[in-house]
Amino acid sequence: MALNHVSDSCLGAPVYFFFTLNTARLTDVSQKLNLDELARVAKKYDLSVRVTGAADSSTGTSDINDTLSLSRADFIVSELKQRGIPAERITKISRGGIADHLPTEANRHTKVELFFP
Repeated sequence: MALNHVSDSCLGAPVYFFFTLNTARLTDVSQKLNLDELARVAKKYDLSVRVTGAADSSTGTSDINDTLSLSRADFIVSELKQRGIPAERITKISRGGIADHLPTEANRHTKVELFFP
């Protein structure tokens, strides 16, 4: 996994993928359609991808949330690679447990952003 430099401005809006409590399983498999489209656009325009995993800090310990946020990011990275995004164009970040959003369930996500390399 490369930690390539990407520009500071995300192209368009980030896309969020939401997960079931204490898992790296999407709340709804229909979210995979968004992965298909992200991969299509990233490949077409040779874009870099930043994948940021997070967990809900109101549940679990810090260690559990660190592991869970990494697992969620790994899941999305794996899905993007399966769709043809080269590993060297993907940057992976793990935020651990967060409390940035309401409702609490919204913190159980992985955010994907596209950038010009």
